[in-house]
Order: sequence, then C-alpha cells, then structure tokens
Amino acid sequence: MTEDQMRLLFVIDQYTKKGDEENPIWVKELPILAIIYDGIIKGIFKDYDYAPWSVPMLDGTRQWMNVSREGKDDVEDLLNLRLISILRISTSQYGYVTAYRPTELGKRAIKNIPQKIRDEVRSIILCKTCDTIFQVIIKNHKIFYHCESCGYEQKIGIDDIEDVPYATRPYLPSFDFKWFMSGKKGDD
Repeated sequence: MTEDQMRLLFVIDQYTKKGDEENPIWVKELPILAIIYDGIIKGIFKDYDYAPWSVPMLDGTRQWMNVSREGKDDVEDLLNLRLISILRISTSQYGYVTAYRPTELGKRAIKNIPQKIRDEVRSIILCKTCDTIFQVIIKNHKIFYHCESCGYEQKIGIDDIEDVPYATRPYLPSFDFKWFMSGKKGDD
C-alpha cells in the first residue's frame, strides 16, 4: 500500500470503527470525497490532486465538486486488495449511494499503519476543541465538518469550484510552401 492508500484506509476505519459484525457502520462516498479534498488542501494526501466533477447528491440532483480522481482510484485499489467492502443502496429517487467499511483483512492492515500517518489523518477529522471525530454533514448542498459534542462547524470547500484562467492563441505550424508550389507553372 502507498502512504495515501494507508491514509484513506485509516479515514474509512475511523468513521466505521464503532460498528461490529451484527450492526456494521458504513461511511458514504461523498463524505470520503470531502475528507480527501480537505486532506489535499491541508497537505495530508501528498500525491492526490482534484478537479471539478459532477457528483450525484442524495436528493437526486447533481452538483459540481472538486473530486480527486487519484483518491477514487485508490478506493478501487483498496477494494481490489480486499481491504474494504462496498455497499450500494438505492435511494427513493432511484439513485444510488455507495458506502464502504474495512474488511477483516483491512482491519489487520490498519494495525500496521504508522503512527505518523494516523496522526496526520486525525489532524483533519478530529475536533480541536473536544477531540471528538467530526461528522460530515450536508446542509443546503454545502458540506461541513460538524462536532456533535461541542457544536463546532467548519465548511469543507469541496464545492468551491475555482475559476481557472484559460487563454488561447492560434497555432499554425511553420510550413514552407515553396517546395509545394515549385512543380506548378501558374494557376491558368
């Protein structure tokens, strides 16, 4: 596993560890994407980048968000390595919600994650005031960290799409027409 895959696996673990086999807890994909984005901005996920992507919301609409394709690819890699399980749930609007949790193999791998990586992840998902894990909530199509213990809330800027300046100019490759025209005597 790469260090970013370890970070991602640890995020999934932290949001699902209160569950057990009889009452499992699953973490939804949208909160994971928001945490990945925040981790990129704060320098936690070192090899990830993000770009605008149309994301389905729980109410059946779509919204542009800054999504990490590398992060989504690492989720797929964790699935292929059998370190996490996937659950797809149908919504009342005929959409799908995807959720994840570690497998038994994944839980064993989590025990080998270095303390430095654990601390980095905790620095973004734990409330600084009361040391409680943040919930990731959606209000009016905005995503927030929310601490149930002390009420602290912080917006995650995953939906703040940046304006990227785009300038263009025509490109005409240099082409010597003399050799092309040398065989012709005129346009009569």
